Amino acid sequence: MTRISFLMPTFNRAHLIEESIASVTSQMSADDELILIDDGSNDDTPEVLKRVTGDHRIIAQENSGKAVALNRGLSEAQGKFIWICDDDDLLREGCVRLMVAAINKPNTDMVFARYTRFAEVDGERRDMGTGYWPDLSKGSIARHVLEDSFVMQNATLATREAYAKVGSFDETLLRSLDYDMAVRLATQVRCRYVDFIAFDQRKHDGARGPASIRHAAGSSESVWLDYDRRIFERQRQIIPLSFYQSMFTHTDPRLRKRAALLQRACVSARHDMWSDAVNDLRAASALAPTVAIGSVERDICRRAVCGKHGFPGALEDEIVARLRNLEGEGGNATEIVETVLRGTLWRLRDDDKAMRQSAKDLITGVIGLSGLARLSASHLVSKMGSESDNGIAEKREIEPLIVANQQDRKSDLPADASLAGR
Repeated sequence: MTRISFLMPTFNRAHLIEESIASVTSQMSADDELILIDDGSNDDTPEVLKRVTGDHRIIAQENSGKAVALNRGLSEAQGKFIWICDDDDLLREGCVRLMVAAINKPNTDMVFARYTRFAEVDGERRDMGTGYWPDLSKGSIARHVLEDSFVMQNATLATREAYAKVGSFDETLLRSLDYDMAVRLATQVRCRYVDFIAFDQRKHDGARGPASIRHAAGSSESVWLDYDRRIFERQRQIIPLSFYQSMFTHTDPRLRKRAALLQRACVSARHDMWSDAVNDLRAASALAPTVAIGSVERDICRRAVCGKHGFPGALEDEIVARLRNLEGEGGNATEIVETVLRGTLWRLRDDDKAMRQSAKDLITGVIGLSGLARLSASHLVSKMGSESDNGIAEKREIEPLIVANQQDRKSDLPADASLAGR
């Protein structure tokens, strides 16, 4: 039986893909396979593939995007495990051995590791570090992945059954399709983190995506935000509140539900779904009103405005007004809103002038200039002392979500190419 199916979709990477292929093939065993899916390249990529791939399979298709290419590769894969590799990045030597050892441990469907970034400047490689990486020593993997994108496909090894369970890549998503898949895997199968660097991510300004929407990699912030929002609008319908409740422990079910509402609000806010976030903040404030907000809940509230996209939706007049009204209700409602706002205080020292102004506008829009001064003072006091604790704690491991009737997200592949029927 084939051990690992390495899938590498590519488009116009003639100048980079040979090195990427070598980083994979140098670690393959006789039981592994490499499937390259050429998404309609119009440079020298087809010639490079024929020259360097030997017995490895090449699938050619019209330019249709990465999701279509990956679904095609998944339909052809024979391996027990699936490893998706980008055509411009480099696997670290020894990473395959470490990842296989990790995924062969009991109760493991997917493993992921860290990565680092580099850029080539004047012929020299400059290390750029990992970038965003959460503190995985607290909370579940599912919670971290729901809050932000950091799990990279090049650093992920999953069983073929895991991909079959969560469904095909969404071919309607021309961006963030890898994040969408990471969310589904993290919430629906058993995941583990392996603490080492699995690959080097090449940063460059090459074009991304199918021809119909192609743009430079360096000018796509608004595009990523729009697609992230689409993903989480759907996930809000799929993931029940009970899944968020399973992330916490407490003897009082009201407090578990309150923490769950705050956590779902945090996820919604970080993906710019502020109307949904405020709805959950309000619902949370009404639960167990005589029990003060604890340290875990405060951390959740602060994280709501700490996502990589900032908080543009929170600055809309309607959202500012709703937050202002909720803050004015007193009790836990006031504490929840003001704790969310405390999460923006560090932005007041941001190098980006626009971000500093956005943080100030949000705080003063909700609680005024005097509120900004009060919030800053109370933040300094809280840093010098310990916050109150009400016994709510986060779990490190939770049971995977069971999603019935997983939607087929393939747009035009023949029925026999679907993993759902395998």
